[in-house]
Amino acid sequence: MSHNFAVEATQHRAFGRLLTLSVAGQPPQRFTAQEATIVARALTAVAACKSEERQIYMSPIASDREFCANVEGDGVRLQSEGAPDVALDWAETAELARTLANFGEAVEPGK
Repeated sequence: MSHNFAVEATQHRAFGRLLTLSVAGQPPQRFTAQEATIVARALTAVAACKSEERQIYMSPIASDREFCANVEGDGVRLQSEGAPDVALDWAETAELARTLANFGEAVEPGK
């Protein structure tokens, strides 16, 4: 398990089940299941060299902050305004992608 990030399932009265992503030294970010799935797919694609994207960006609906990951040669660098960048190597990037994907898949269809 990564020491650079942690995830927790939370409940929001308006958005329902959310994933809260805590990255070392950065404010937490919250994703709906659909948002978690989208970011997971993007991270998986860059980690597998199947995408030439240099940045993964999302403004999650239930979060006060944007998700921004700059793609580098040895992994991704997570950025958050007013906080230090956090570098994830490819193994941690793949772990984060799997964690986000699992959260997205755990939601029942139609909910």
